[in-house]
Amino acid sequence: MPAWASRSERRRYLALLALVLCPSPAAAAEPDFLPDIAPLSDFPDPGRATRREGVFLLPQTPRLLTPGMTKRQVYALLGVPHFHEGLIGERRWNYILDFYTGSGTEYRICRLQLHWDRRMRLEKMAWSDKACRDMVYAPPQPLASDPQGPVTVRKLPTLTVYFDFDKADVREDAHRELTAFLQGNERSIQKLSVTGFTDSAGPDAYNDRLSLMRADAVARDLVAMGVPLSNLQVSGAGERTLAHRSEGGAADPLNRRVLVRMMSNDE
Repeated sequence: MPAWASRSERRRYLALLALVLCPSPAAAAEPDFLPDIAPLSDFPDPGRATRREGVFLLPQTPRLLTPGMTKRQVYALLGVPHFHEGLIGERRWNYILDFYTGSGTEYRICRLQLHWDRRMRLEKMAWSDKACRDMVYAPPQPLASDPQGPVTVRKLPTLTVYFDFDKADVREDAHRELTAFLQGNERSIQKLSVTGFTDSAGPDAYNDRLSLMRADAVARDLVAMGVPLSNLQVSGAGERTLAHRSEGGAADPLNRRVLVRMMSNDE
């Protein structure tokens, strides 16, 4: 929270945060405010962002945003905007936000745009896609009942392809493996998770970008082979989940990889 936030603003922020993190039964209803979905063309080029890798947030945090809030109140929740947008006079703020999907280290990169009215109060919001909005405004899941019998979990097919050091190009052997994976599971493939990883050489922010570039390269290869882009969930996990820890140093080739995983229907 910024040091210049007033005492009343701090109280409002803490009260709102308490409501989200400690929900009461009455909080289970659908939110009264639901932001828009805007086309990607409405958002600035992420290459011009001051924080291209985005920031990780709990999905509950942006849910606190409501029309009428001041810039100081929004700043206390999200920090400075990510595209050289000032605090005074600017009518739009843009953010790159990262949310974990709940499946290991996978996360989704989302874009959020805020619009301010003439009084510099929050007028409206827009997310880059419905999946991002749903992560923030999804209704609470009902409590699971006791199972009536043993649950059989079917292991879904996976494939790991590897990359050269500091590269994001799909190698010929990886392309052949992807082709065989699709052909062998042609009838059962519906959705695929594509997650990129790196070794632990290099800064964290650089590895986050490199892992996403690798995942994107595999996704483009899959699309070229006929997989619809809408059936792919693409993410980068950087160096946070190493497949192999060796004594030889940080640049272990087993960690420079992309994991392709078939997803179940309920994911």
